[in-house]
Amino acid sequence: DPDREQSRYKVLAEKLGIESWSPGPYTLATVPIVVTSGGRKWKVERHQLISENFDSYDDPDGVKLDLQSERALTGAILQVTSGNPTVVCLAQGHGEWELGAVGPRSFSAVVRELQWEKIKVETFELRDGQTVPESCHALFLVGPQRPYEEAEVQVVDDFIASGGHVLLAFDPVVKKEELLPSGFEQSLLNRGILLNADIVIETDATQLLPDSPGDIFYATALATHRVTDKIRQRGGGVFLASVRSVDVAEGSDAEVLIHSSPLARAETDLQKAIAKGQEPPDVEKPVPLGVAWEYVPPLEQLDAQKAEKDSDGPKPGRLLVFGDADWLSAELLENASFANIDLLSSVAGWLTQRDALIDIPPRKAKARPLVMSDQDLHNLFFRIVVLLPLAALISGFGVWWARRS
Repeated sequence: DPDREQSRYKVLAEKLGIESWSPGPYTLATVPIVVTSGGRKWKVERHQLISENFDSYDDPDGVKLDLQSERALTGAILQVTSGNPTVVCLAQGHGEWELGAVGPRSFSAVVRELQWEKIKVETFELRDGQTVPESCHALFLVGPQRPYEEAEVQVVDDFIASGGHVLLAFDPVVKKEELLPSGFEQSLLNRGILLNADIVIETDATQLLPDSPGDIFYATALATHRVTDKIRQRGGGVFLASVRSVDVAEGSDAEVLIHSSPLARAETDLQKAIAKGQEPPDVEKPVPLGVAWEYVPPLEQLDAQKAEKDSDGPKPGRLLVFGDADWLSAELLENASFANIDLLSSVAGWLTQRDALIDIPPRKAKARPLVMSDQDLHNLFFRIVVLLPLAALISGFGVWWARRS
């Protein structure tokens, strides 16, 4: 308590680097929480614990609040205990989503959400001859519009082989009525992952928003994988838009994370997809939409690497592939009805090996205003000061009279 224990507070404030001022009878600090471990410290700002959604001020149900205290504290604890800042590198150079951009292809909403987790986002120009910086805990390739060259794909493959973790989020890119290849098809196939040249059309009305086309839909069939298991247990679905299917080859170690409903279809003929609209498929079968892959060396190889720290052999690497990048858009991340924000937190936690981010989901709540007049306050005072004690007195008298009788 900075007012009751002023001398102790001054010592702590100087040690932790907390600025404070006294505008009146009370002392106020610039930050509400400081997390420390050894010689490291991390300050948690007020806006990182709870913030208002300015777009919801006209909402008749009240202002929407983002309650982020668990995420902020978890991120702070991880920062002071891990020793190194967690960095996600966003690939650039092929029309990917950009930092600071305005519009549907802006990565700013993702950056804002990752900041709650104490994850820093940096850009990385992916081109031949480059190597992913050692500071990158994970590499994100989100919504590229142009195919990658073989040498550029090799940069990503080398990063994964060295133990790096990668997110590939591909949208269907149409040019001259054909889907453009991504350049990663053969690389993914080598890992047992099939990135298909199609567009997924959902025909199950229960998975669609009213009056929405079939390529914008919910996906509620989530796997028991570490990335999606907590979301599946909590319930809810991920909202996707313009998706291509991503499947696993027979005998592959990769796992499907998300499926469409059994009534969806993966259409390779774009004209046919447009013409048929939401006609059900001939064979009802869920369409896979996202895949997780993890390389774990054989046990004997791991033992050899432990014995020889500078081993050049393959190390555990993680890879997530989604046939959609729009699930990361600001509109979908900020909608509390969708589990998109939960999926982002889980993806970031799994790829940066911070499992606490998977277990602690973001929360959103409504702040309902309570307006009281002078008459309301008078009535409240009367009920608390007069009626409640009187009710207790009457009840006590009743008990005494019953025992006396």
